[in-house]
Amino acid sequence: MADDATQINSAAPSPAELRPGDVLRGRFVIERLIGEGGMGKVFLAVDREADQSNPFVALKMLGDSFRQHPQSLKALRREAMQSRRLNHPNIVNVYDFDRTDGHVFMVMEYMQGLSLEDHLQRNPGTRKLTEVWHIVEACGRGLHYLHEQHIVHSDFKPSNVFLTEEGEVKVLDLGIARTVDETRVAGGTTRFDPDALGAMTPRYASCEMFEGLTPTPHDDLFALGCVVYELLTGSHPYEGGPADGAGGHRPLALEARAARKTPKRPRGLRGRRWKALSSALAFSRTGRPPSVQHFLEELAPTRRKSSPLPWIGTTILVLVVAVAVAVNLLRSPDERFIEALLEQYAEAPDTPMVPAQVDDYLNQGDFFVRQSQRAVQLGDYDRVAAMLLTSPSSAYQAYRLVLTKSDSSEAKARAADGMLQISRVFRDAASAMRAANEDPMITARTVCNGLQVNRFDAELDGYLRALNDEIPTGISSVTACRELVGSGRVSIL
Repeated sequence: MADDATQINSAAPSPAELRPGDVLRGRFVIERLIGEGGMGKVFLAVDREADQSNPFVALKMLGDSFRQHPQSLKALRREAMQSRRLNHPNIVNVYDFDRTDGHVFMVMEYMQGLSLEDHLQRNPGTRKLTEVWHIVEACGRGLHYLHEQHIVHSDFKPSNVFLTEEGEVKVLDLGIARTVDETRVAGGTTRFDPDALGAMTPRYASCEMFEGLTPTPHDDLFALGCVVYELLTGSHPYEGGPADGAGGHRPLALEARAARKTPKRPRGLRGRRWKALSSALAFSRTGRPPSVQHFLEELAPTRRKSSPLPWIGTTILVLVVAVAVAVNLLRSPDERFIEALLEQYAEAPDTPMVPAQVDDYLNQGDFFVRQSQRAVQLGDYDRVAAMLLTSPSSAYQAYRLVLTKSDSSEAKARAADGMLQISRVFRDAASAMRAANEDPMITARTVCNGLQVNRFDAELDGYLRALNDEIPTGISSVTACRELVGSGRVSIL
């Protein structure tokens, strides 16, 4: 098949160098080169088919040296296919994979900011754990999410972490990542072999990776430990200098193990935190923490204290909600909504989520709320609904999981407030649509989406009543509203 992106003629000449103004697939207009690494080059481009308020994307091209490798296109296609199914605020968004005129590329979200590698070079020296914890925690959460999806990154390093101008931290470049159980497949010509690419970075590779063992999450944990150590000290745990220079190409883990080196304790890092970091840097997988999640919990600047009698907190929560219901008429609609949610989810779960998972879901919900607020400003209302309510990994689903599975009253309160923020974004979207004289049927769908989340929102209820008068067939003809009206949760009389 001529256009099969998994096929390549190694004897084919290299494609012409891309220049500003070149157009790929009649759609992507090259603006400029914005990055270059082991797997290829990254260009800023304008997507002619995107919303013109935000048309920029990043195109990752396969480099010439990798184009000649028989596994290279599989690597890039594999990265794209793996990344497209991932959905986490700390993992870069990948939209598509394509090939044209000899160029093979991935279409990714365009981010403004700098890599963690650049950040370290611009800010050398030692730092306190509290100063870098937001980066450490975000990287750990991204890796933990990959491991939950049975994916090992296999090349985690500072240049594969991006710090956006909005303060977000993104893990990227899954070019040699692989599923945990992938190597269980019997050998054959169609099996993807990341090792054949030689793309791992020796500076952050574990001893097991040099020895050719099957990658596991413990290898990512070793790399994360090296990056955390560099953030705290400005240098690699098994080498005195920063990442530039010959050290980037040496098998530091093997050298350090042979010399029986031990990393020097960073200033200010003591007790369980130093134990957590030093164990992540162990030469053997058996000496490392059981998971990235466990590592984060032990390394955290402040440890969350758990109550020896967790049922006490739940009992108190139920009592507080009961008292609040008694004076319900004195409460604002927002307060009534929060109270109703906490009462609905007051029962403690049989198998509660661990705190790190709770934080992941809360941060995911918060991320989608922020992105949806931006989408409202851009008038992208379909994207608002997807991020907040309709997609499987929406903000609503994230907060609902916390309300259902967490045994922390504090976490449930934060999730309930997140639900309130969702309804407010729908309210803002409905207001903007009304002001822009959007189709009443489409506006009604947004209004009812908001009321599905928060039936106490008086402003949304007012919009619903007005729209019912404007739609000839009535609100019940709108799919998103039909269930609300039929269940009696809202009234349009």
